[in-house]
Amino acid sequence: MNSRKNIRRIIFVSSQLGGEALRSAQAIRKLDDVCLFGIGEAVANSKARDIFSDFICVDDAHSADQLIDAARTLYEKHGPLEQIITPQETLLEPVALANEALGLKGMDAATVRRVLDKSSLKATLRKAGINTPPSAVLTSREDVNEFVAVTGFPIVLKPMSGSGGLATWCIRDSAQLAVALNLMKPAAQNPVLAEQYMYGEEVCIDTITIDNEPRFHSICHYQPSILEALENRQIQWRCVMPREITAELYQNLIDDGIKAIRALKVGNAVTHMEGFLLADGTYSFTDATLRPAGARIGPMLAFAYDMDPRLAWARVAIDGCFAGPWERKFAVGTIFLRGEGSGLVDRVNGIDAVSRVLGTLVVDSRWPQIGAIKSATYTGDGYITVRHPETLTVADALEFIAKTVCVIYSQPESFQFPGEGMRELWEQRLQYKQLNKPAWENESLPTVSEA
Repeated sequence: MNSRKNIRRIIFVSSQLGGEALRSAQAIRKLDDVCLFGIGEAVANSKARDIFSDFICVDDAHSADQLIDAARTLYEKHGPLEQIITPQETLLEPVALANEALGLKGMDAATVRRVLDKSSLKATLRKAGINTPPSAVLTSREDVNEFVAVTGFPIVLKPMSGSGGLATWCIRDSAQLAVALNLMKPAAQNPVLAEQYMYGEEVCIDTITIDNEPRFHSICHYQPSILEALENRQIQWRCVMPREITAELYQNLIDDGIKAIRALKVGNAVTHMEGFLLADGTYSFTDATLRPAGARIGPMLAFAYDMDPRLAWARVAIDGCFAGPWERKFAVGTIFLRGEGSGLVDRVNGIDAVSRVLGTLVVDSRWPQIGAIKSATYTGDGYITVRHPETLTVADALEFIAKTVCVIYSQPESFQFPGEGMRELWEQRLQYKQLNKPAWENESLPTVSEA
C-alpha cells in the first residue's frame, strides 16, 4: 500500500465488473496519486484484481447501507477515503447517499434526484423556459384516462427513473393502454410518467460541466428514434455524430442544452440529454442523465476527437477538471446489427462485402455471436462503427451496411408488434435492469476483420 500522504483512496462501484465498467475503472487508475478499491455484486475476475487494490462483494450494490458498510471496512483496512464513484446510472443515488453519510466528496443525492427523476427534471427545465413534452405523473388508471382525454393518442409511458429505453412504451390506442396499465399498475407507491408523443428527429447533446458551467458539448442523431427501434425489432438502429456542430447548424439545440445544464446545477459532471427536433425548428427535451452516454457514444467521441472519453470522465468526477479542449476531426457513425426473427443468431451475411467495400472507414466492430440468444435491446447483437472527415460519407457507409448486412435467426418472428404477443414482449422489457447490458459487451465477439 502506498504510504504517501497525498494518496487518494477511491472506491469504484458497479453491479457487475466487466466491459465498459471495467474500462471506466481502468481510467481512474490513470489519475495521479490514486489507490482504487472496488465494490460489486460479483467476485472480481483476474483482470479486475489487477485494477483494484482491494475488492468487497455485497449482496445488493443498490443498497446505500451495504455500500456504507463496505466502505467502512475498506477505511478500517486502508485508511481515510476520498470518494465513492460509479458510472452506472441506477447506482448514482445510492453512491451519493453513501458519500453523504460518510462525509466524502462527490455529487449529492439532491442533484441526482433533480436530474434522474423525470418529473423533477421536467419541472426544472420548464421553470428555466426550456421546452419539454406535455407530461403528467400518473398514480391511477383515472389519471391515465384524464391525460389521454387531453392529449389523445399516441402517448409515451415510462418509469419515473431508469435508462436504456426498454421500459418506455409508445401507446397508440386504448387496447395497448389496457395492456400497459395491467403491467405497470400505476399507484401512489408506483407512479408512472406519461408524455405526449413527439414527432420529429431524435437527437442528443452530451456535455462536460465544471462548477455548473458546461465546458464541452457534442451532438448525435438517432436514426430512427429509440422508440421506433424498440417497436420494430428488425431495424438496424444508427447513431450518427456529425463533424460540423456549429452554432449556425444547431443554434437552438446548443443554446437550450447549455441552458438546461446550468438550470440543473450538476456541479462537476458528464451529462447526456435526449430530445426531439420538431417541425418548427425548436427542440423538446425528454430525458437526461449524469453519466457518460451509452449506445457506443463514448467510443464514438474517442474516434471523433482522438481523445480518451473515459479518462475525461474520471478527470471530471474525481479531479474536478476539464481535460480538453479537443478538435472534432471526424464524423462518426455506429449501426447496431439486428434482423427480423427470434431465437438464436443462426448466421450473418455481408461481412466480406463490408470489409471489402468500406475498408479503413470501419474503425470498430463486434459481430453477432452465432448461437447467442437474440438481444432484447435496441442496440442489437453487434455493431459496426465508421468514421470519415465528411459526414455524408459516414451516412452513406451506414446505409450500405444496413442494406448489406443481414442477421438471420433460428426462428421466425413469433408476432408483429404491436399485435399478438405484445404483452409478452412488454413483460420482458419491464425487466430492463437485467436486460440492458448490450450483447456486444462480450469482448470475445469477433470484429469485422476477424469474422
